[in-house]
Amino acid sequence: MTAYHPQDLAVQPSPHPLQGLPGHPASGLAGAVRARLKRPPPPLPRADQAVLKAAAAIMLVGGLATGMALYATHPGEERETVVQPARIGAIALMVPQDLTGAEPDDSSRLVGMVRLRLDWPSLGPAAIGPTALQSRQRLLVTLSPQDKVNEPQTQLSVYARFLTPTVWSNPGGLVVRGFRKGSPYEGDELYVSVPDGRGFAARCPLDAAKAEPGRPDLDEPCRVTFRHRGMDVNIRFPRAIIADWELMLGGVRRTIDGMMR
Repeated sequence: MTAYHPQDLAVQPSPHPLQGLPGHPASGLAGAVRARLKRPPPPLPRADQAVLKAAAAIMLVGGLATGMALYATHPGEERETVVQPARIGAIALMVPQDLTGAEPDDSSRLVGMVRLRLDWPSLGPAAIGPTALQSRQRLLVTLSPQDKVNEPQTQLSVYARFLTPTVWSNPGGLVVRGFRKGSPYEGDELYVSVPDGRGFAARCPLDAAKAEPGRPDLDEPCRVTFRHRGMDVNIRFPRAIIADWELMLGGVRRTIDGMMR
């Protein structure tokens, strides 16, 4: 029987996994790895550097262009729309201040009526003052309590007494009538919808300067009055958009509906 000595049963340390590899002792290999990790990466070739610089320049230009576009469309900080209460008779309205054309610090209020300045065709806030673009058109809208003289039938019966017999057609499905000389409406033309003018009846002066001596520069010489939501709605508008009368009336009605409370 073979005799075993106690030292033969002792656990022997296992060799390092890298031991035995020629020329790579464990400590030397670990030191080489650490040294390589500490080295800075080799410089990119010149061609790669040029590509990276061009990409960075493109991103910078794109970011600047995006910022300028956002500033042009939203100059300054966007502010929450200020809404002011108004009352026309028994009708309560919440009127966005930017639709009235009033400045934010304007504390004046119209009693019993509301005036709006709307851009056409967007029906958003209209530019006013020297910054207003001459190419833009606008609608001047006045909301007031009902008056019997503004009832469509009453208006047409008054106009009928002074109309000339000549009738001609106009784009937008309207017909045009002139007023007799010496009548209260001399120098105006009446644009009415068919068949009876109840849908639309607007007066437009042939010469805006003569119609409004105090406002020869008035850009909204035509006027139409109709009933909506228990109020009289008067619109002054450019003659150039009269063929779009249905879009105009519908848009103003929707704007008023959005202010009802």
